[in-house]
Amino acid sequence: MMRLLRVELHRLFSRQVVLLLMVAAVVVPLLMLVAVAREARPVTPEELADAEAVYAQQLADWEETGEEQVAQCEADEEREREASGQEVDFGCEFITAPELEWFLRPVPTFAADVERLLSALSPLLLAVGLAIGATFTAAEFATGSMGMWLTFEPRRLRVYATKLAAPALAFGLVALAAAALFVAGDWFILDSADLTAGTTAATWTSVGWMVLRIGGLGLLAALLSAALGFLVRHTAGVLGIGIGYLVVELVVRGLVPASQPWLVSVNVASWVQHGTTYYLETCAADGQGGVLCEVADRTVSFGHSALYLLVLTAVVVGLGALAFRRRDVR
Repeated sequence: MMRLLRVELHRLFSRQVVLLLMVAAVVVPLLMLVAVAREARPVTPEELADAEAVYAQQLADWEETGEEQVAQCEADEEREREASGQEVDFGCEFITAPELEWFLRPVPTFAADVERLLSALSPLLLAVGLAIGATFTAAEFATGSMGMWLTFEPRRLRVYATKLAAPALAFGLVALAAAALFVAGDWFILDSADLTAGTTAATWTSVGWMVLRIGGLGLLAALLSAALGFLVRHTAGVLGIGIGYLVVELVVRGLVPASQPWLVSVNVASWVQHGTTYYLETCAADGQGGVLCEVADRTVSFGHSALYLLVLTAVVVGLGALAFRRRDVR
């Protein structure tokens, strides 16, 4: 089994398209680090002068009409409360005097932004992993290599297992390395700009687990798409399924908002972030002939998303194994 796995890893890295995709997985975090470096630049005198000019104008307007704005907001809030008979909050307490910081370019800090940026990186790595797994296995059927390979190793389940394990293990490590590279680069850039204040041991623990989860996501993505390659037997077909699913998900999300805990994108976000929230609007009759709607945030736990993604991958892998055992290979 290990000999077959070594052979498959060699075949994987001998494919030029796979190598290009692996390189892309490393280039993407480097490009993100370039953006971080641009944002971490100190505020220039020109930017400060422009911000101060806008701030002075806004402050003058506030001093002239601020109390009137707050009073009007509170009056509208009270009028709506009396009309609806419900508790209403227009957020009048947030109408306050402007501050200079509002008009300055936001400067990132490591503790506040690293996990947000890792969350943005993960879908890009997911896409690369899906492409690698699909092109590795589907190409074996398109070129006829699979039939020839079975003449050397006729035990199909062993062949199937190693052809899935090779891209999964390889890209899992690449995704892990890409996420770790981004974290190291982000720290170096922001530490050089004195923007790492507030970073604690808890921050590093959370970031470390997030990097590991991104590595695991890369492994699952390559594993699932490699199994789809056995089912569809064409790279374009696998990629078409992925694109088609995204379109369907957008439609379902809009038509049935309550379906969000069962959408792949939501569960991927929950996996990476160790739990996520989404917003759901619910409406009911108010007893006076009208309709009262409220928006509440709902939680998708990490346990839910982990079980969802693992079961989804297991089902696809199982179907791929069944198809490979029973279908002819030419």
